[in-house]
Amino acid sequence: MIRLSNVSYVYIVVTICIFLHIAGINQCYGDNIKPKKYLKKESTSPEGNIIIRHLGEHPDDFYWDIWLYSRKNPSKKALLFSYERDADVLISSDEKWLVINYRVGTTDTDALLFKKVKDLEYEEIDYLNDKAWNLFRKTHRKYKIPQFGHSYVEAVLWSSDSKSVMLEIYGHDDLSPKRLEPWYCIYDLTAGKMTLDFDRVFNRDTYHPNGEARGRKLYTY
Repeated sequence: MIRLSNVSYVYIVVTICIFLHIAGINQCYGDNIKPKKYLKKESTSPEGNIIIRHLGEHPDDFYWDIWLYSRKNPSKKALLFSYERDADVLISSDEKWLVINYRVGTTDTDALLFKKVKDLEYEEIDYLNDKAWNLFRKTHRKYKIPQFGHSYVEAVLWSSDSKSVMLEIYGHDDLSPKRLEPWYCIYDLTAGKMTLDFDRVFNRDTYHPNGEARGRKLYTY
């Protein structure tokens, strides 16, 4: 019978424990021993070519990454945006534009406009909050609208021709009865400005009297 010294016995036990620990990690996370990515939410672009996934290190994580995946080739992906708390992505029908509604905190929501560079790559080109609030205050000058402590701007709908996006803004103060319920305006990408001309801008190129509209809808706001 082979007798082992105390040192040799401890060495064997430690080695076995390390092996079992590594095996357990590989079983949970895969051979690359990287933390598993948790899926917070998932959506697709209107045409179905792009899958949007919000991934994090833990289901209760406060920090998340938005990744874009090609539906035809799932191995192709691109990191779009990293955020804290919450965010949503609204992609235009032609997939050349998108807006991220970034809910920074309980008092703010930012509408960030992105333009497609190539494939799944997009770059941020504009911050729509100031433009939306400026138009609202311009059309409501007599009310002397205050600067709300809670101020929100979110994109809610792209036009069918992908040339404009509808935004809603709302706000309130904790210590004041004044508040703004959702108010809507349009950002016209062609003109590069906010407008309230819903029919001319948002509904253009939607009605096709001599044929099928190829999946487009007639918006009447």
